[in-house]
Amino acid sequence: MTMIIDAHVHPVFVGTPIHPGLDQLSRAYYDRDASRLSLDGFIAELDRAKVDKAVLLTVVWKNQPVRQRNEATAELVGLLPDRFVGFGTFDPNAEMDATSEVAYAIEQLGLSGIKIIAQNVEVPYNDPRCYPAYEKIQELGVPVIFHTGPSFLHTRSKYWSANALEDIALDFPRMKMILAHMGMQSHLEIHSLLVRHANVYADLSFWPLNPRHRGLVPWPLLEQTVPQKLLLGSDFPVGQSPSEAVAAVNELSVSEQFKRLILGENAARLL
Repeated sequence: MTMIIDAHVHPVFVGTPIHPGLDQLSRAYYDRDASRLSLDGFIAELDRAKVDKAVLLTVVWKNQPVRQRNEATAELVGLLPDRFVGFGTFDPNAEMDATSEVAYAIEQLGLSGIKIIAQNVEVPYNDPRCYPAYEKIQELGVPVIFHTGPSFLHTRSKYWSANALEDIALDFPRMKMILAHMGMQSHLEIHSLLVRHANVYADLSFWPLNPRHRGLVPWPLLEQTVPQKLLLGSDFPVGQSPSEAVAAVNELSVSEQFKRLILGENAARLL
């Protein structure tokens, strides 16, 4: 039986701080507020979806403290280490601190990867300030998730681009890159990167599996060209619930083998 892995979850539960932009973003794309579940309620949701593992992603805004967010993620992973996989983050504005925070997150906290949103930290992905952190990530052999497509309302999309990501794919060919949301409206640009670069993958969270947009995605093309490059993602609490995301994959007009790859086999090899 295929292990199901939700490769894109944010650990925002009842009792933890929630950014006001989460509700705005969820209403813009899903006509509803972000989900409000306790940790126990979220685990029950994973059970309903038959999700075996969930990748917990923390995010940071420009000049916010990074270490406490990474430590909080590690604490959650410690509660259910067989169920949760934790990713840390870094702020390239800190420059000298970015590399040490990556090393601390992976080597000391035991986290399994790194996530960054260019629009949040207001630094392009191919900015030289990011490169020392990428060098450390590549050295450690863990994956890095890059947000792609628009981010929170009122943030500037100029900070991300497929061209910037291609620079990174070429400059760090041994670094495993996961492009979150498959670029959203720019999914064909991301498809080009998936085809051309062996170290580039994408998750399907938030936008590609949204019922409004699912028909815009060329699923037969993806199955023919990059079947081993795509990962399941829900983007809880702002996108779909894990059970909605799993159901969306199962409803696709693609082969059962491709569904199994998306639902967990690809992520199991990558993480």
